[in-house]
Amino acid sequence: MVMFLGVLFLCLLAGIYGVGEISMFFQNEDTVLSSPRQVICGAAQEWIKSASNRTKGVNKVQIHVAWEPPRLGQFKLNVDGSRRSVTGCIGARGVIRDSFGDWVSGFAVNLGKGQVLEAEIWGLFFGLKLAIEEGINCLIIEMDSTTAINLCQNSSMLTVHPLATLVRSCCDLMQQVPSCALQHVFREKNGVADQLANWSYQVELWLCVFEHAPSWLSAYLVDDLLGIVHSRLVCLDQCV
Repeated sequence: MVMFLGVLFLCLLAGIYGVGEISMFFQNEDTVLSSPRQVICGAAQEWIKSASNRTKGVNKVQIHVAWEPPRLGQFKLNVDGSRRSVTGCIGARGVIRDSFGDWVSGFAVNLGKGQVLEAEIWGLFFGLKLAIEEGINCLIIEMDSTTAINLCQNSSMLTVHPLATLVRSCCDLMQQVPSCALQHVFREKNGVADQLANWSYQVELWLCVFEHAPSWLSAYLVDDLLGIVHSRLVCLDQCV
């Protein structure tokens, strides 16, 4: 039934946009979603992939991951965003640490209602603002949203994407940091930022900055300092 609905959906898209354009989009997994048409096709592609994985099963392997401190003289920013499906509320949070794993600054922000991708990119925005305010010149940014990273790395190709202005603002902020790298990590390596999730919903609407690490985060910070390993199942092609 799931696959039948997927095929039906593709037929509807083909009727609207044409078979050639739909097939061309699906052959290119790196396509940047820069127009309403591509946004719709992208959603269809992800839905079909998800349905296929559930029905057919995929080959997965277990890997072990752990947070790693940056090199001496560098700082690491971990950011995350989330959405509560029941209320539609979104929030973002992040933490900056130095090469010794010590807390530099952190934040949580209540963004009202919206979509999870919006929350992820706002998290990047506020994290970069905080890093610049701290005078950081060498920054490694880690986040677990591949879509947000792809948008930032292809910002010049965005036209009418609803988050284009916010993405470009993030790119402008990254250019203000002399040495800045944005990279993807699995959620298990982003644990401290993820644990700030509840605060992003509990604070008043907008931003709360933590100059010192909250006491209830101590155990997670210690785990990162000790290099505690977390397990995760990933598809084989993610291990290549």
